[in-house]
Amino acid sequence: MSIKEIATQLELSVSTVSRALNDYPDISPSTKKRVLKEAARQGYKLKGPEMAHWVQAKRVITAIIPCQDTQYLDPILSKVLAGTRHALQAEGYLLQVVAIDTGKQELSEFERLVKAGDQDGFLLLRTRVNDPKVHRLLKLNVPFVCYGRTERAAQFAWLDLDNYQVGHLSLSRLSEQGHQKIGVVSVSERYFFAQERRRGIQDAAEQIGLSLASEQWLEVGFDEEESYLACAEFLLQHPDITALICLTSTSARAAALAAMRLHNSQLNEREKPVSVIGCDTPTDELTASMGITSIQQAPPAQLGKQLAEMMVARIKGTPVKDLQVVLAPGVVTIGL
Repeated sequence: MSIKEIATQLELSVSTVSRALNDYPDISPSTKKRVLKEAARQGYKLKGPEMAHWVQAKRVITAIIPCQDTQYLDPILSKVLAGTRHALQAEGYLLQVVAIDTGKQELSEFERLVKAGDQDGFLLLRTRVNDPKVHRLLKLNVPFVCYGRTERAAQFAWLDLDNYQVGHLSLSRLSEQGHQKIGVVSVSERYFFAQERRRGIQDAAEQIGLSLASEQWLEVGFDEEESYLACAEFLLQHPDITALICLTSTSARAAALAAMRLHNSQLNEREKPVSVIGCDTPTDELTASMGITSIQQAPPAQLGKQLAEMMVARIKGTPVKDLQVVLAPGVVTIGL
């Protein structure tokens, strides 16, 4: 909020507000009190501990996206961040999104960003096993919220789906439908959510006595075109597979498209099209036409809003133990 807007809200002149913020002696104590109270509420703070000059706080939140593929922002994350941006905007914050490579320069790039001091807090998306960004922010005591967890989840604020249950529910549902040959389209286990979903799938398979051989697992990235090509080749190599569990929305759409095209081609040896379960796959027109069964949490925009609210609460000093939220997954059948 600008000085002009504060002046309008308090029905004062811009000059009066400016002089009150700078502690001019010709402004009455009661007016100064009104102005300073409103300024503090809107995020203004003292420029220095021994100065009476007030400046507007940065009020910027930086969201960090790990970049390792040509497509680093999938439709789900895009919708999540859109919800975050709208909610932060209502609180007077600006959201900036920064992609950082996950290679050798990751920590140095992140360190440079943190030292610039241009933000009030961080949102970390796609947290990884032993995530160095989490370790660094904990050490620096910088406010942050993760969309996902790590091994140190007890020490910071986070919003996450019960990813173990996502995997367990996916495998159990396909088994109940009579599928015996199930493939899994995964992503790297360095992502914490992938590790948990894989563990849930493996435990469910073991509990019902279903074998999941190593050749029934396919690892892809976050690029939809590359995932489509990999899934198409995978299905051609494994004509006995009748269902796929896809650990990301990107791979679910890629796998469903590959299955549909294979079913309509002369290469098809299956009586029925391959069933596809997608984790966090949105219920839009595209996925509806593909007949994907989705293991979902809340709508992406709602998740983004919740992340924004948690971020603001953390900045204001809410303890991390009160900002740790796990969401229960549910099955949504969409499409044909």
